[in-house]
Amino acid sequence: MNAIEVAGVSKTYRIPHERQTTLVERLVAGFRPVPVELLAALQDVTLTVPRGSFVGVIGANGSGKSTLLKVVAGLLVPDAGTVRVHGSVAPLLELGLGFQLELTVRENVELYGTILGYPRRELARRVDEAIAFAELDRFRDAKLKSLSSGMTARLAFATALRADADILLLDEVLAVGDAHFQQKCLAVFDLLRRQEKTIVLVSHDLHTVQRLCDRAYWLDQGRVTAEGPAREVVGTYLAVASGYTPQAADAAPGDACAVRAGDGRLRYAGGRLEDESGQPITRVRAGSRIVLRLAVEAAAPSDTAAFGFVVWRGGQVVYATNSLILGTPPVSFSAGGRAELTIPFTAALTDGVYFISVAIADRSGGPIHDWVNSLATFVVEGSGASEGVADLGATFACRDTTAGAPLDVAVARGQR
Repeated sequence: MNAIEVAGVSKTYRIPHERQTTLVERLVAGFRPVPVELLAALQDVTLTVPRGSFVGVIGANGSGKSTLLKVVAGLLVPDAGTVRVHGSVAPLLELGLGFQLELTVRENVELYGTILGYPRRELARRVDEAIAFAELDRFRDAKLKSLSSGMTARLAFATALRADADILLLDEVLAVGDAHFQQKCLAVFDLLRRQEKTIVLVSHDLHTVQRLCDRAYWLDQGRVTAEGPAREVVGTYLAVASGYTPQAADAAPGDACAVRAGDGRLRYAGGRLEDESGQPITRVRAGSRIVLRLAVEAAAPSDTAAFGFVVWRGGQVVYATNSLILGTPPVSFSAGGRAELTIPFTAALTDGVYFISVAIADRSGGPIHDWVNSLATFVVEGSGASEGVADLGATFACRDTTAGAPLDVAVARGQR
């Protein structure tokens, strides 16, 4: 059974382009039309969220993600279409909305929790749990106005998590708190999944969407552009957002899909990813050996060039190296000279979408001759890792040692 059913929903906002601040201006406006712009926040959106699933909604700013959650939560009425929600809903949309600055931390949680439906007999316990989860025990009797905005958001998030709701609507909630607090939040989400709660998450953190969500919807200008398994939808979104298409794998790096800089003394004239047989690829099996093949052109003589490449996942550097670090002898170029550069490496990575940037620089620490951002994009699949970035290829083996010598106790307990 579906927890949420959205069918043909549209929502349009009217944006006036004339400001009326006086009574005279308002009276005059009654006799002539006021110019307005119509913004279609949602356009014929249809989607379903099965009960007990974790669904992500991704897209650029202004694509309609938050509007969709507000419509599902009942905070906005759609102009067209229907929304059916089966079960109680806890919307975590604007964290801290409704908090009173002159009340204490404890009083705000009591007030917010009552609105969210905390049972009266469990109110005190849940208030204590929320404050403890937000790590604000020291401030429980302090007025809310003495807290930072981040602490307030953590408190609101912790309070909302204690509500007895079948469906949670989360809008960028993982942006609150530091890395430690975010890890606590992720652990809570894992617990909610085991409890078969229905969760809809709007987030720009695509790695988290890939990790947590079963399925994902990509909204673009108010329309559902893609839907399916979270990894596939996120991969498609990243590829399109970078301007990359599979046909562009062997395109010149000066094309729109790349951003480059450098003095141009040496430059990359083209490049692509290949398998070991030399065939162009965009999808890679985790742990397989692949080759980055690059064409280099020289506009001026050089015998001090160093070549490097960087593998990215989102904004995180996964791997970076260069010919100087690896001890590769320099290559001499004459003006107008050309060369082919091959860089074999192992895709010891977890499933996901990765980008490759390449560079040419002077070995002596001189200028950068060429830097090409996102020259190639590839998708890794088939990894046996459940989390992280690297796939270290671990295997498990177990043998019966009942009749043999046992392991040293200190080693078995992980002691040194």
